Amino acid sequence: MIKANSSPSDAKIHSSHSLLIRFLLGGTTLIVSISAYFSYQAARQITLEELRGRAFLEVQRGVDEIEEWLHVRKVEVQTLAHTSTVSSLDWSVAEPYLKSEVDRINEFFVFQIATPDGSYFNTMVGRSNKNIKDRDYFQKALAGKSNISDPFISRSTGIPLIAIATPIWSNSSQSRSPIGVFNGNVKVDHIVEVVNSLRYGENSYAFALNSQGEAIVHPNSTFMSTLEKPAPSLLKIADRNLNAIAQQMVNKQQGIQLMEIDGTKKYVAYLPLREANWSVALVIPRQNIESRLQFLDFIALILAGLTVMMIAVLWRVQAFEQAQLKKSKAAADTANHAKSEFLANMSHELRTPLNGILGCAQILLRSQDLPEPQQYHVNIIEQCGSHLLTLINDILDLSKIEARKLELYPHDVHFPSFLQGIAEICQIRAEQKGILFVYEPASNLPTGVHVDVKRLRQVLLNLLGNAIKFTDEGKVTFKVEVIDRLPGDGQTVKYCIRLSVEDTGIGIIPSELGKIFLPFEQVGEKKRQTEGTGLGLAITQQLVQMMGSDIHLKSQIGQGSTFWFEMAIAEASQWVQSAMAASKRQIIGFEGSPRTILMVDDRWENRTVITNLLQPLGFNVVEAINGKEGLEKAIALKPDLMITDLFMPEMDGFELIQHLRHSPDIADVKIIVSSASVFETDQNRSLQAGGDTFLNKPVQVDELLHQLEFNLGLAWIYQQSQSEINSLAITSDRSSDKLTPPAPDVLQELLTLASKGNFNAILKLADKLEETDTNLAPFANQLRQLARQFDEDLILKFLTQYEVKTA
Repeated sequence: MIKANSSPSDAKIHSSHSLLIRFLLGGTTLIVSISAYFSYQAARQITLEELRGRAFLEVQRGVDEIEEWLHVRKVEVQTLAHTSTVSSLDWSVAEPYLKSEVDRINEFFVFQIATPDGSYFNTMVGRSNKNIKDRDYFQKALAGKSNISDPFISRSTGIPLIAIATPIWSNSSQSRSPIGVFNGNVKVDHIVEVVNSLRYGENSYAFALNSQGEAIVHPNSTFMSTLEKPAPSLLKIADRNLNAIAQQMVNKQQGIQLMEIDGTKKYVAYLPLREANWSVALVIPRQNIESRLQFLDFIALILAGLTVMMIAVLWRVQAFEQAQLKKSKAAADTANHAKSEFLANMSHELRTPLNGILGCAQILLRSQDLPEPQQYHVNIIEQCGSHLLTLINDILDLSKIEARKLELYPHDVHFPSFLQGIAEICQIRAEQKGILFVYEPASNLPTGVHVDVKRLRQVLLNLLGNAIKFTDEGKVTFKVEVIDRLPGDGQTVKYCIRLSVEDTGIGIIPSELGKIFLPFEQVGEKKRQTEGTGLGLAITQQLVQMMGSDIHLKSQIGQGSTFWFEMAIAEASQWVQSAMAASKRQIIGFEGSPRTILMVDDRWENRTVITNLLQPLGFNVVEAINGKEGLEKAIALKPDLMITDLFMPEMDGFELIQHLRHSPDIADVKIIVSSASVFETDQNRSLQAGGDTFLNKPVQVDELLHQLEFNLGLAWIYQQSQSEINSLAITSDRSSDKLTPPAPDVLQELLTLASKGNFNAILKLADKLEETDTNLAPFANQLRQLARQFDEDLILKFLTQYEVKTA
């Protein structure tokens, strides 16, 4: 700040200082823009792969539904083939039984028994004078293999059917060959219905091919065979692209490709079945997938425009401040306030896109299904975003210190573990560089102290980081000593503690010793000045001065440097609660009923971050794009908690909170205020208006979950370690006799869901069991605990023991 009685030399220094600030902000803006561009490219590619994956999942859904339907039919045919009625090959006995089974199952068109010579009986025509010896499904079944045929025109009925065939074995153990073939024929109607239901936006369609590349289902009637006109195989048509896709489908390959179909670019996702030698494909217009990337492209265009605009604004602000230097102290104070407000507003604008970048990166990193190559790229995005956030925070810290608005917030902490944690961080950095790191704590250090942990950690990590950075050989020593025990007030004991950092690095030349603590100065070799902003030591010195001390320095070229400072620290006896470490296990849900969260924010990316973080944990997240819509949805839904931004169109967050607190039905709803605003007045004002807690943007996952736990009284469910899973399995085995299992058909359904890894469906079915019969509550509770571990084998083991007992 410039005082009223500033001299011309002071004005020049301030002018140069302001110019450097503008230059740094311009450079930071360019860095942000370049990083944002590469982050945009990476995010665009990841988003496109995710969208392609969603399209592929639609095909997977259809294939799974057909597979399940065919599998059930196949099991039914095999079960009937093993009955004594069918294996007797006596049609007079089997006919009434099989006709009743056709009516009971209501899925089969006809059941048929054939002898090895190809003659057969079926429930439609009785004994037939035709022969099926040439049918492929008959030959495979007679060779001892159950199979599902390609669709064919029935010789008895003239209807397109699918044969599900299985061998009939003699009850005599001496027979090694089938004594006949039993098959159930189904219509293709269900397959057609499932394939036609597959959609991914407008003008998309699906089709299915058999093992010969012939269409089982296709919207183009020229590709479908009729009794009068057999259709050609897609392997033999002139369209090269469709021919190529058909070839890959017949070869039972899977994938999603962009190619020209029907004269336009389309994505084709295709996947084979396991139960039958068929394949299903979904044809999707390109815009149905890539139109969802238009928002990212729009954001990139806005960022480019903001970059140009911000650089222009920065230089205009510089010219404005130059003119203000000639005015009085009051005008200088006004200009200084304008600068601080500008920095804060600029931080808000930069933090908003960073919230989307860092939030999406955290969401992707929490995914257990993200392939390792993509994890590498997402880590780069997260690291670049975090580095940009550090640069912005450095600028704001310096601005707050200069404006005397930065405050210290001391609390009790376990001092030895705090110092050990810093030493371990630096130990890793030193090992990566191949130098020795030595930590020498005094034996008489106080156990608990009362200090601003965040700021002291910032000071020590900066000094130690610089020492490691400028040391290529030798070692870095971190020493903590108790110099004296100071007289206290009778209740509080204070210690004078010296913290020093000594290195054997390149040293500092005498001419640079005087300016090393100035802002924007980076001394030493140019090649080592590429990292940081030049603000680290300036902020560090001023933070130490706020703590009542000064950083001292001695250095010699080629031999190294020593930084140290001494500070009075009060001893703390109530440090235990502050020293308790939070669990590092992965949170996968919470106990109790689902909670509804209403997210109110005008920025799509901010809403997406919260929604994608909380929905996988079991929260029901509802979104609103402004305060007016948020108020309407809050009154209608009565959510358990709301997360709201402050600055929105139509109705801002302050007005929304006031309306909520004056609405009787929802006056007690918990409210988390989330904003990128760095003004403490905005934060305090939001809490005074009725907000419960404040959440800074960019949103950090741990802080968000901590506030949800605090406001809703949640008990988290964590991803269990292997030892805990084994213990749970043992407990399950021991307690299985005490649990009442559900009916066998429900157990079979649970086994089917578990074999497919459909844990969400298992959880829903467990809730349903508990609602329908209170005696099943212990069983349902045990099932829920196992399902939340996402371990298919453990659930199958648990369910199989009941299947055996009830068989």
